[in-house]
Amino acid sequence: MKRGLIVLLIGMLHICAYAGEGPWGFTLPTLDGSRFVDLRHTPKPALVNFWGVDCPPCIHELPALDQFAARHSTWSVWLVNTDAAALAQRFIDQHPVQSTVLRSGMNVSGLMRAAGNRTGALPFTLVIDSKQAICFRKAGALIALDFAYMQQNCH
Repeated sequence: MKRGLIVLLIGMLHICAYAGEGPWGFTLPTLDGSRFVDLRHTPKPALVNFWGVDCPPCIHELPALDQFAARHSTWSVWLVNTDAAALAQRFIDQHPVQSTVLRSGMNVSGLMRAAGNRTGALPFTLVIDSKQAICFRKAGALIALDFAYMQQNCH
């Protein structure tokens, strides 16, 4: 019990430390574990989408996110899965995506809160522009107007 509380406190401090740098100050492993992505050092603008395998709107928007990534090669597109790695991998094996899927780690709720998602709703998307500022944030499924807004306002 005591050890669990210490781990929880360390995790909370980790999120708080990044909060001053902005919610994009995190490093996450790819779903297959082959490498780590440090969002602070990826090309901008960067679209970060949090999703889960049991979230119908999340699943519905995955093809649109892939299409956006294919059409906008100067953007980084990261799909942060909120499920256990094995469950997410099974889903991706059955429904492949071209965009990079990241594992969220143990404190996905804290990570989303730090990024401005106070309710933990999925899907949740944010865009960080080249000035390291959040220029778009949305809880809920993206629509065509959202993609148009990102292209117009997030450079």
